[in-house]
Amino acid sequence: MSEETDLFTRLGGTRAIAERMSEAPSTVQSWKSARRIPAHKQADFIGKHAEAGFDVTAEEVIWPFGRPMSSGKSEDLTAAQQSEAA
Repeated sequence: MSEETDLFTRLGGTRAIAERMSEAPSTVQSWKSARRIPAHKQADFIGKHAEAGFDVTAEEVIWPFGRPMSSGKSEDLTAAQQSEAA
């Protein structure tokens, strides 16, 4: 995934993803706004996009906008990022 392109854009936008995931576009838009795909949806997300011909990695699903830049110190990460990194 290039630095300029987030996963949602690369996969055709929220409506296209919503259709593949059998979710409402507003649900997928909420994922995009939160900058994360819920953990309980991640495996299904990878599988449905693989079926549609997209190569999606687990890292991309965990960090759909790319890994956050940090100095590596846990205080640089939000609580949600710390729990996902653990």
